[in-house]
Amino acid sequence: MGGSSGCTSLTGKRVKKICEYAEKVIDDMNESMVIVQAGGNGRLENGREATVNAIMKVVERKRKKNVGLAVTSLLKREACNEEYERLHKKVNRDLHEKVLAMKAESIRKREVGSSFLDMDDLIQAECFLENGVHLSQEGETKL
Repeated sequence: MGGSSGCTSLTGKRVKKICEYAEKVIDDMNESMVIVQAGGNGRLENGREATVNAIMKVVERKRKKNVGLAVTSLLKREACNEEYERLHKKVNRDLHEKVLAMKAESIRKREVGSSFLDMDDLIQAECFLENGVHLSQEGETKL
């Protein structure tokens, strides 16, 4: 596989800022596989549709370069209210549906495909710091 392996962390940034950053650097990326993963900051303020659209815009831009893509579910939080939890589930369901539609289209066109990685079962309570929002070292390692 060509390209260098690396990870850019924008810890604490809201989804909109993460997507803006990705838009700036994505054309210079030459990896054969890209994993798009965003946290939950700003999810309530942005709402369901804006959050999904921002992430999918980045995904679509990289997909046009025929690069393998994996989109992870937005990370859950141990410490959250019911409204946040409902939105979390709806956003992840919407992302999953859109990525599956992309995958089906890629198969029809015989292009490199896309995948959706659901992280909710992998990241458990012990993966969070005491605040229930930020990942512990164990959580970072699993991620």
